[in-house]
Amino acid sequence: EMRGMVDGVCNYTNHAICDDKAGFLSTVHQVNMLPELLKMQCSMMGAWGPATPDGKLVQLRTLDFGGGPFGKATLLVVHHPTSTEASPAPSFAAVSFPGFVGVVTGFSEKIGLSEKVDDVYNPGHRPKGSFEGTPVALVIREMLEFSTTKEKAVEIAQAAKRTWSVWLGVGDYASQEFTAMLYDQAAVVPYNDQTLHNVTDEPIYDGVAYVDKHPQPSDHHDPAMSNLIHSLYGNLTATNVASYIPQLTGSGDVHVAVYDFGKREAFVATGIVDPKDASKYIAKACQRPFLRWGLDALWAEPRPA
Repeated sequence: EMRGMVDGVCNYTNHAICDDKAGFLSTVHQVNMLPELLKMQCSMMGAWGPATPDGKLVQLRTLDFGGGPFGKATLLVVHHPTSTEASPAPSFAAVSFPGFVGVVTGFSEKIGLSEKVDDVYNPGHRPKGSFEGTPVALVIREMLEFSTTKEKAVEIAQAAKRTWSVWLGVGDYASQEFTAMLYDQAAVVPYNDQTLHNVTDEPIYDGVAYVDKHPQPSDHHDPAMSNLIHSLYGNLTATNVASYIPQLTGSGDVHVAVYDFGKREAFVATGIVDPKDASKYIAKACQRPFLRWGLDALWAEPRPA
């Protein structure tokens, strides 16, 4: 896929970068390694059952990446894999960037994915990791592309040759529930709404599993995510989650995504950086309006001729 991007650019343009296609491909490889190198402060949440009006799952993913060219180059990439009767392949989408084939934020016909770096209070106690293995963004891609349930996504994560420690969140249509997993080199441990408290030390809410943007266990910065969950509990609709939680927690500069598993919709907001200085935001995603996508329409988009 990365090689196809290079061939596509060089077959249809005369850009100088194509004078050295091997070097161009190496650059694309390097771009796809960026999530392995940078420590992002992100948030995730899944709310279902008594936490939402219809009992269906609503899932949040915010991406805090800092300034950079990504802020002005966000794409919604929709994949329509070829299916066979023996091997059905669900369509899936990624909130992504040019040249990037991994996934940091995505949803499919079957599941939705969230991610957050596993920060800890004491710098010397970060779980052991290594660059020897499959980059996390490519494991997330595999989970999104091949999972039909959250349990299958956990199995894929557990089978991977893992590199660095992150939190991954996965919800599915089958159960209408959300699992947060602590993913590191040593093991993948899934948590639910009742057990996640053991790691984050956050209040327990039936039908809500969440990890805020702060190092875990959180030091309860105000307004804490838990306070907002408390105030919206029972009415955690996709609209309310998108409208209040990212903005009031200040989480999500590059993009924010909310998946509504009941109405089969996705909400996406993107940040805007200064065109003259990409390190500075004109407006972060958490301060911006959302686009609402009907998922059935996305999956039904015809294949290009």
